[in-house]
Amino acid sequence: MKKGIKGFLLYGIREIVFVVIGILIAVSINNANESRKSKKNLEGILTTYKEDLKIDTLTIGQVLNVLEQKEKLFTRFLSDTVTIASYEEKPVAFGLVLSYTPFQLQKKGIRSLEGFESSSKESDSLVIRILANHSIFDHLLNTTHERIGEDIDENMYYLKTNHPWIGDLLTGKIDNPEMLDYYMSKSYRARLAIHYNLVYKNLQPYLQQYQITARKTLEDLDKRLQEE
Repeated sequence: MKKGIKGFLLYGIREIVFVVIGILIAVSINNANESRKSKKNLEGILTTYKEDLKIDTLTIGQVLNVLEQKEKLFTRFLSDTVTIASYEEKPVAFGLVLSYTPFQLQKKGIRSLEGFESSSKESDSLVIRILANHSIFDHLLNTTHERIGEDIDENMYYLKTNHPWIGDLLTGKIDNPEMLDYYMSKSYRARLAIHYNLVYKNLQPYLQQYQITARKTLEDLDKRLQEE
């Protein structure tokens, strides 16, 4: 009788062990499948972000080229040697503090990465670094764009409320003596210097540093995606 009970217990234990092993194997297979699925998903997201980053670096490269060309105008018209003839030779200089085209970094890839990171059980060092860098530069660029935009709006408002010849300026008529006097004044030169500082002491360095960071990130993305 005891042998029968013992045999029954051993059989029961073996069955439990087999069941546990089966569960562990199933869990392991499921985890492996989930890991492969997550890895494949991340690969697709990183590929999308890589394409976004290429667009951003191309756009910013073009912006930096434009800024480099405009800086020559700022330097010339901030100098002590500027004359009315200087403005007549370069009419585009009349709009140095009145125009600017802002831009935004691409959003699709970074939003997908944010969603992946928030739902992932494991941290990925490359993803974390990308998100941190994007957060820093996106804030800096948006804030700087806002400050530049506000400065342009303030300059436009000042001219609109204080100088009736603003209408002539906006329609390309630049021979108004009062207009020329204003552009030769210390008041305008101060506004030009402030705008120069916003663009070339803030925006331009941020864009240059972004390009450096973005190129390094593209190298890291290429390396990661080649490993997949």
